[in-house]
Amino acid sequence: MKLRSLAAALLTAAVIQLTAYADTYDSITVDNSPNTGDTFTVSININSDDNIGYFQSSIEYDDSVIEYVGGDAVGGGGILTLNTFPVVSPDMIQCTLTFRAIDAGECSISLTNSYVFSPDGEVLSQPSSSASIYVGGESAQNEETVLLEESSAAPQSEEVQPTETSVTAAAETEVMDDAPSDEAGGQPCLIQLTCTAGLLDPVFSPDVYDYTVYADNSAETAQLNGTAADITDTVFYTGSDELSEGSNMRTVTVTSSDGRTAVYNINIIRAAPDENNRSARSDKTTSSAASVHDKYKDFLNPALAIVLVTLVVALFIVIYWVRGIIRKK
Repeated sequence: MKLRSLAAALLTAAVIQLTAYADTYDSITVDNSPNTGDTFTVSININSDDNIGYFQSSIEYDDSVIEYVGGDAVGGGGILTLNTFPVVSPDMIQCTLTFRAIDAGECSISLTNSYVFSPDGEVLSQPSSSASIYVGGESAQNEETVLLEESSAAPQSEEVQPTETSVTAAAETEVMDDAPSDEAGGQPCLIQLTCTAGLLDPVFSPDVYDYTVYADNSAETAQLNGTAADITDTVFYTGSDELSEGSNMRTVTVTSSDGRTAVYNINIIRAAPDENNRSARSDKTTSSAASVHDKYKDFLNPALAIVLVTLVVALFIVIYWVRGIIRKK
């Protein structure tokens, strides 16, 4: 009885571990409670018990209260697009977004249409985290700037010099606005690639750029279908849809709005007619001959039976006739 209880407990623990193996957790955190005019950081974290291939999501926020300054996403006006890959660890995604508070009030930042994919392209989870942000009145720095502006309204002969703090803040804002777009968008890529002639080898991954497709000889055409990670990117295909026997090289080029490109190479190998096809034709011919033989056999068997019965009857008649002659003698 104790042995059965122990086995049941072990089986339950194994099932629980198996169920929790692919759990994925997501969160959004805000570094502080900003005042009007302050910049602040929002962190998005994805953690999984399994390896993560890539993460894509839309981020919605109230652009009447806060505005997007820069970070790992692209967009603005209340909605951002985020496409990223694990960097620090294969089971972790960390993204940082910088916002500026432009008006007092309360708003939220939320993930929508979010997907966490495995390296094989399977959906691990659909994150939906959100965070609330309360923006207070003007910050002390803005109050200082207002006081400086009021003092500048005094006699114009007294020129007010900007404080070192305001100069530094202005310089930081200018550097942030001029940050290269690579930090926001990253390298353009595909999130899905398929071929009608067969399966990709190896299995598709956004950061793998060379593939082989082994097509049957019956496949006379092949169409490629790729989906860009960013909806603003363009996808261009080269090569003919018609397949010749042997190697057929095709390329898929993804181009971002700022001109960066990524090229995926696909070698589609169409097989030549093999011995199996010839063997199949030979088997078909043999089967046809056997069918004709069976047809004639079905026709002749009844005829042979009739002849055999006739001979047996004739034999009995001859025997009877011979016996009659012998009796007369």
